[in-house]
Amino acid sequence: MPELAEVELSRRVWAVAEGQSLEGIAGHAATRIYRDFSLASLKRALRGAVLLGSRAHGKRMFFKFNTGGNGGAQWLELHLGMAGRLTRSEPGADRHKHDHFVLVTPEWQLAFNDYRQFGRLFLHPEGVDPVADLPVEVLAAEFTLGYVKAIQQRRAQRALKAVLLDQALFPGVGNWMADEICWRMGQDPAVPLGRVDAAQVRRVSRMVCRGALKHVADGNAGQYATDEGFSPGNYVKRTPPAGWLFRHRWKAGGRCPTCGTVLERGVVASRTTAWCPSCQKK
Repeated sequence: MPELAEVELSRRVWAVAEGQSLEGIAGHAATRIYRDFSLASLKRALRGAVLLGSRAHGKRMFFKFNTGGNGGAQWLELHLGMAGRLTRSEPGADRHKHDHFVLVTPEWQLAFNDYRQFGRLFLHPEGVDPVADLPVEVLAAEFTLGYVKAIQQRRAQRALKAVLLDQALFPGVGNWMADEICWRMGQDPAVPLGRVDAAQVRRVSRMVCRGALKHVADGNAGQYATDEGFSPGNYVKRTPPAGWLFRHRWKAGGRCPTCGTVLERGVVASRTTAWCPSCQKK
C-alpha cells in the first residue's frame, strides 16, 4: 500500500488542474471503489464545480471543490488501496479499462485507475474539515516529544514496528518506512516500544518522513507528466539513495548499507520485515 511520500506524489498528479472547473464526470458505477459513496451522488454534487486545492494526510488524499452557488466547499477523499493510481491526460484521450472514476476539465482528464478495486472515495459534506479529527502527522508541530512519550506509555509492550505501522499514531508510515526507522535507530523491529528512547523515535521517524518526501515526492515531480500515473506496482524512477536501507531490503541476499551484513528477513507485526542482525541486535 502506498506510504506518505507515494501518496503525496499521487496528489500532485491531479493538482495541475487546480483552478479549473469540471466539464464532465464519468466512471464505472458498479465497481467497489463506490462502496462509500455512489458515482451518481458524486455527479450531482460536483457538476460544474471548481477544483480549489488539494492536500495529503498520511495515506489519504483530499481534493477541495467549490459546490453550489453559495461559495461552499466540499472535500473529495481518495484512498489508493493496494493498486490504485491517479493519472492525467489530455481531454478526449483514450481511457483505460480500469479508469473507474474520471474527471474532465478544460485542460485535463483526471482518472482514478484501480484494477484490484481496494481503493475508495468519499465526498465529505459541505463545510466539514475532513482532517480536523485525524491523527497528528509525524511532521506536524504537534508531534512533540511529549506526544511521543504519551504513545510510549500507552503502547509500552507493543513491538516498535507495530506501533510505527499504526495509522492512528504514525499516519503515512508504512512497511518500508517502518523498517527504515528501526534500522536507523539500531533497534530490532520486535523490541517493545517501552524499551526505546522516545526522543530517538521522534527524531528518526521525522527524519525518514522528510527524506521520503524529498527523494520520492520531490525527486520524481516530473515523472508523471503523461497518463502513465503512479502506482505501487510501477515504482518511482528516483528512489532514496544507496545509504538507505530501502535500496537493499526488497530481496533476500540484500546487505546492510552500513556494515555489509546480509539482512535477515521475517514477519514482524504481520508484515514482511528486513533488518540487520549486526546493527539491530535484539
